[in-house]
Amino acid sequence: MAFDPTYPFDLPFLPPAIDLKNPIFFDLLLKARTELAELNGSSIALPNPMLLLSPAIVKESLASSEIENIHTTLVEALHNQLLPESEQKGPDKEVLRYREALLWGFKHLHQFPISTRIILGIHSQLIPSGGEYRKQQNRIANVTSKEVLYTPPIANHIGQLAGNWENFVNQPADVIDPLIKCAIAHYQFEAIHPFTDGNGRTGRILMVLQLAQDNILRLPILYISGFINKNRAEYYRSLRGITTQSDWNAFILFMLRAFYSQAKETKEMFLKIMNLYQEFLEEIKKQHPKIYSADLVQQFFSFPVLTPVRLGTNLDIHYTTASRYLSTLTTSGHLKSAKVGKYHFFANHRLIKILS
Repeated sequence: MAFDPTYPFDLPFLPPAIDLKNPIFFDLLLKARTELAELNGSSIALPNPMLLLSPAIVKESLASSEIENIHTTLVEALHNQLLPESEQKGPDKEVLRYREALLWGFKHLHQFPISTRIILGIHSQLIPSGGEYRKQQNRIANVTSKEVLYTPPIANHIGQLAGNWENFVNQPADVIDPLIKCAIAHYQFEAIHPFTDGNGRTGRILMVLQLAQDNILRLPILYISGFINKNRAEYYRSLRGITTQSDWNAFILFMLRAFYSQAKETKEMFLKIMNLYQEFLEEIKKQHPKIYSADLVQQFFSFPVLTPVRLGTNLDIHYTTASRYLSTLTTSGHLKSAKVGKYHFFANHRLIKILS
């Protein structure tokens, strides 16, 4: 039967009926695995994993949210993460929830494998009223013309489809290459479209967690949404190609390019961050030996924007001591300060430039 976007899609179970060891994947697969291995290697020597995790996850959160037309800036998101939730702006709140959802999922991977429990937990972090599969039919439509582009499977099929998806995702690496498995699972999750809202963001988090579960990534640091954002038209076209023509190869190749490109870009970004971190260590130790400590320097990389209150809390020092440290480092040019409303922010502007 021909595909009808207005009718609930009869989504086939996984695995797809294709050659998962097709030679056309080999070159890109090798390049992607090499870059991912190098990205992993760059994270092993870190004194504190949060040096990578915090900035990388905020950057990924921004890109993933932008795909859903949630727009803000890196600086605004970093400012808002220091404010009480009641004072956070809507778009920044969404970005920060994405970060918390990714961190929540990564933390719980150590307790149980990717499963419905993980999926629902991530969704409840993203959407405060979420955390359960939809009970009603939903549709994807063109925002402007309202034309229906896709109607996901009916709600009472979600349980079976999610169970099949879970079994596929948890197959060992010797059965199917983890990168190809990740690409296939991503399409399937988006095609199931199990939630009323938040499907795209949940699906992109699950991709990174899959790679961590399969030991491709040591930390959830792959900036995958950046590639999707830059190639959004091709991403949606290749997803649709599976639905309408069972053209899996085009989408798998697209995702392998994404893994390769973003592993390379993320690795290069982290090398710049680590070089800057070493500069900060050496400069502050030389210029300000009375306040220098590795813990202090790490704060400006784990939290590229700080307030005296947050720095004091993080280092267990008095507010006035934290204020003095921040003022000293602002005078020497290591930080830039700005007053926004009643708050006084201090930014590691060189790190923000790298992230931006």
